[in-house]
Amino acid sequence: ISPTGARAVFEARGEIITVPAEKGDPRNLTNTPGVMERDPAWSPDGKWIAYFSEESGEYALHLRDQKGEGEVKKIALPPTFYGSPTWSPDSKKLTYIDNGRNLYLLDVATGASKKIDSDEIYTPGAFRALHGDWSTDSQWIVYTKVLETNFTKVMLYSLATAQSTAVTDGLSDATEPIFDPSGKYLMFLASTDA
Repeated sequence: ISPTGARAVFEARGEIITVPAEKGDPRNLTNTPGVMERDPAWSPDGKWIAYFSEESGEYALHLRDQKGEGEVKKIALPPTFYGSPTWSPDSKKLTYIDNGRNLYLLDVATGASKKIDSDEIYTPGAFRALHGDWSTDSQWIVYTKVLETNFTKVMLYSLATAQSTAVTDGLSDATEPIFDPSGKYLMFLASTDA
């Protein structure tokens, strides 16, 4: 859903389409038959939609004006499958994941990307579980990491220090971390007795 709530963005048959909540027409932002585009995410400032495209033959991250105007900013990535682009609240950075269970941080202005962390083992269904949530000041990312014990640990990444710190001890399963709206607290689900 757009930040104003006036439109929503969808992936349909490999196209990225926005539709109005009430009045107006749908907009096909990609209009690329024969090319798969997926996982759209609207920037919090309402200007951009990020999505992955296989237009070049390998998945790349594309940033498109939400009205479909102007040039598409295309950010090449190493060959693999990607998903879950998640914007920072200031719309200057994105996190995303790959099928190798790696979490990445991307600077939108420069297109520079770096790996933040990886799961320790493969867990079915974990592809979409790795990504996390941004703090309201865009300075922290909370995420989960699957350990060798098959438990999931909550981690906190600082953009200022470029380091991750464990929030939970890994002796029980902890999942779905988010920041509260004030940014003061972390909330997550945990199974400490099973």
